[in-house]
Amino acid sequence: MRSVEISASSLEEARNVAAFQLGVVAEQIEIEVLEEPRKLFGIIGSGEYRVRATYDEDAVELAAPEAEAEASADAAGPQLAEAEAPSEPAVERQPPPPVTEQPDDPKQAVADRARQLTEDIVTMIGIDVPVTISSVGEEEVEIEMDGDDSLELLIGQEGNTIDALQLIVAIGANNGIEDGCRVVLDTTDGYRERQREHLCRQAREAAEEAQGTGREVVMSDLKNYERRIVHMALADEPGVETYSEGEGRHRSLVISPVSSESSDW
Repeated sequence: MRSVEISASSLEEARNVAAFQLGVVAEQIEIEVLEEPRKLFGIIGSGEYRVRATYDEDAVELAAPEAEAEASADAAGPQLAEAEAPSEPAVERQPPPPVTEQPDDPKQAVADRARQLTEDIVTMIGIDVPVTISSVGEEEVEIEMDGDDSLELLIGQEGNTIDALQLIVAIGANNGIEDGCRVVLDTTDGYRERQREHLCRQAREAAEEAQGTGREVVMSDLKNYERRIVHMALADEPGVETYSEGEGRHRSLVISPVSSESSDW
């Protein structure tokens, strides 16, 4: 059983976003409303729904053979429908085989596949936005999504939705390509650049605090690429050094002051 908590302006939007993050169709999840928008007299007000969406894998697996048996019985006619449907083990779906013939330009191939995958996924969840390739480099390709109100939904709370979409697209686009590259999913209004600038400001403020107090400053709840941004932002900052500690979700970035004596050695 897997579950996520989602905040959205409507229950339908919350269900669609949750289904996308869990990697299932919307009909396969159960929604529990944790918090409703605060409204005066039930009419005027603002806010978001906060829900817990749960996907019960065991229930889906148990229901699948029964549904298949009923469909087979109906198709065979009333005589076979009355007979007991044979129970057969569920067939595990295998992922598509990797690409055997390598493309002449693997970076462009990754970009083309990433653009198509992004367009297919956002269309599947009911959002119609133009998707384009903005750059193709040796180490990464950048895909941009355009739109107005839809961009906020695609970015999600604290960037969780766009990060999840970026991960799925990157895995699919690089599948079977030996010389692949990193995929960066962005919006035409510059979400990634705004995010980078915000992290750099936080990093500089934390570095100033470490230098002023002489104590380490810990930045937690950062994603892998966010820690990389902070490391790079403070790489040439005098008087501090950065390192990561912990494992998995508990991994944090530490900004540590460096004394003038130790920096001279």
